[in-house]
Amino acid sequence: MMTGCFQKQGVWAVLTVTLAAGAICGAAERAAFEAALVLGDGVDAPGPLRIVLLADKKDHGPSGNGLHDYPLWQERWALLLGGRAASDDAEQVNLHGPAITDAALEEGAPGVSVERASGWPTDGQFAAADVIVAFCYLPWNDARKKQVDAYLARGGGLVAIHSATWTRPKADPAVAELLGVGGFTRYRHGEVRMELAAPDHPVCRNLPRMIVLDDETYWPPTPPFDAECVTVLAVCREKNEGGEQQPQPMLWTFAPGKGRVFGCVPGHRAATFDDPWFRLAVLRGIAWAAGGSPYRFDRLAPRGERFDGPVK
Repeated sequence: MMTGCFQKQGVWAVLTVTLAAGAICGAAERAAFEAALVLGDGVDAPGPLRIVLLADKKDHGPSGNGLHDYPLWQERWALLLGGRAASDDAEQVNLHGPAITDAALEEGAPGVSVERASGWPTDGQFAAADVIVAFCYLPWNDARKKQVDAYLARGGGLVAIHSATWTRPKADPAVAELLGVGGFTRYRHGEVRMELAAPDHPVCRNLPRMIVLDDETYWPPTPPFDAECVTVLAVCREKNEGGEQQPQPMLWTFAPGKGRVFGCVPGHRAATFDDPWFRLAVLRGIAWAAGGSPYRFDRLAPRGERFDGPVK
């Protein structure tokens, strides 16, 4: 198992919130969002990138309830990232509500190829992938921990979204070590007020100081993460065992050796993936974990997003 910290990623510093910005509504807010995108030379024409989207069967209730719908996310984000070549069964990239059409959906991102995996990537996918994006509970065992450890050691990127950051049936410190942050034991559904904790990090460039979602939080990290190795990008304040509100990591980056990990706690509800700021943050996390410009996918963020506020 990989131990220790190989690359200092900064210190966890929670800044005072000066601007509250939830899901976007109105023309002015749409303009502000589009102004936040980083576009231009060196971002739009990068080299080839191989992405594996890892999902599993839906859990948390019946089809259509908008919770933990991993296959729906996988199908539509394959189209978002890879275009029609990656998804011939999706006609929209938004996960909630009627289709939001966009002629550019056929294109995907330049240079990107997308494969899908169910339950766990194949050996071939581990060997070829530049970045693996996981959105489902992961079936960890000792062999799979070693496989991920080796994948990161050779320079692979890993993105863990929502349930991929939670281990069952109990918190697993070894998985938390691989992800940089993890071992959560508590959760809460409802309003999630994510405050930027590292506004100068490239992933956070031009993001609002607060993103408000109707979703779910996990906490606390067990064991406590190493702030010398992990950069916490955004936090949500939750009660500790003594009833005091404390900042808990919601988004983070971790660079063990040559590898890169981006962690994201929200993602419980399908509608969350259509929130413009959340989508932009996750797309940048994927690009950062791939090792290139974190703005490689900024151009994709407006495709299928919703500017009508949180869906209750």
